[in-house]
Amino acid sequence: ARMNLKKWDSVTCRDCHRDPNPPGADAQEAHKKMKTEGATCIDCHQNLVHEEAPMTDLNASLAAGKMVLKPDEDEEDEDDEEDEEEDEDSASEVTASEEDDDEEDDDDE
Repeated sequence: ARMNLKKWDSVTCRDCHRDPNPPGADAQEAHKKMKTEGATCIDCHQNLVHEEAPMTDLNASLAAGKMVLKPDEDEEDEDDEEDEEEDEDSASEVTASEEDDDEEDDDDE
């Protein structure tokens, strides 16, 4: 259904919601995507009417000819946290090896 709404330029939304200029700076900025990226209502406004379903990347779905799900925001956040933890681990390993080098220098004296 979402892919059809995308193909039809969200015509069923536009039947009632004729003003694509919502109040609020954030909403107005997001609605610029309708002109710059060819977005339609359904690109951003999924899960408003029916049961909640996984978010769909509609542009990728149309290109692939099948449903392509958007990555979960939680998964993206977890990936970012894992990267930060790896960076911290690497930094602590470097500090530990520098301390070992300092101890060896003390032994040489």
